[in-house]
Amino acid sequence: MVFSKSSLRVTDWVGGEPVSTQGESALLDQLMELAGPPPAAAEVGPGDDAAAWRAPKGGLMLWSTDTLCEDVDFRCRYQTPYQVGWKSWMAAVSDLSAMGASPRGGLVAALVPPGTSTEALHAIQLGIVEAAAIDRAAVLGGDLSRTDGPLALTVTVLGDVTDGSPVLLGGGSVGDLLVVTGTLGLAAAALQLLEKGSDQVPVEWRRRFLEPPSRAEAGLALRRAGASAMTDVSDGLLLDLERICQASRVGAEIWLDRLPLGRGLAEAGRGVELALTGGEDFELLAAIPQDLIEEVVNGWGAELPALSILGILTDREGLRLLSARGGEPVEAPAAHGFRHF
Repeated sequence: MVFSKSSLRVTDWVGGEPVSTQGESALLDQLMELAGPPPAAAEVGPGDDAAAWRAPKGGLMLWSTDTLCEDVDFRCRYQTPYQVGWKSWMAAVSDLSAMGASPRGGLVAALVPPGTSTEALHAIQLGIVEAAAIDRAAVLGGDLSRTDGPLALTVTVLGDVTDGSPVLLGGGSVGDLLVVTGTLGLAAAALQLLEKGSDQVPVEWRRRFLEPPSRAEAGLALRRAGASAMTDVSDGLLLDLERICQASRVGAEIWLDRLPLGRGLAEAGRGVELALTGGEDFELLAAIPQDLIEEVVNGWGAELPALSILGILTDREGLRLLSARGGEPVEAPAAHGFRHF
């Protein structure tokens, strides 16, 4: 069964032949055909009991995994199968980006209700494959299983660091400046409108939430530039910054006039709150020693997302919000971000 890639990118969840009529072997063959041939560094690719990747000499291999579950992490009523696949890769690889690793490949485990259409399953796979291709990575295999519950996707990504050490949460020091890539708040703003059933979601907002960009190259650049600590903004800026502070045993100040709000958020109201607490921006938050910051900013490539200095690590416990550097304290939102439990 062959579907064109252009049709899979826009296919919906309903209609078509259900996966239960295909048979597991046929489905796996179809999904691997979509994945394409493995890269040369993969010693064993899809089709065997396990994939094998030859580790670079002297390099460090990194793994991360992430799960998207229907009606918890995505909604079929406003996310296409292709978008769910795309986002499942980007959510998983974001953690590798936050350590400055280069993505190489991934494994996909899918729990699929038997009534799911074959075309929808193919569209999910194509979304994963094309998102991985943005990172010059490949799908190396996985697992397919039936479920009587909601559809769930787990993507495990493999990456490496061959020219140094990964950036950890706990490497920050008092005086390090905080920088963030791109803009904040658009994904949360889009989610709010989509959950209300609005058909007035700006295209840019919708795209940032449903098809987030890769920040792998930015993570690599920040590591090489000397970032002392780094994480991805997946659960909310304040919550993710708390994790850096706890691991590094420092406090932090955020200067609200430096927050890089997504386009249109200031006019929409609640922009600052969404930028501080909204999750799924998948931008990178890093601490940079002050003696390196000028070189980092001046050497930041034009092909990379914008870089904003928005705060500093301090010796004062906890997080403080200030109107500007040296400005008045501002009360923080009650919730700092998203927690599953």
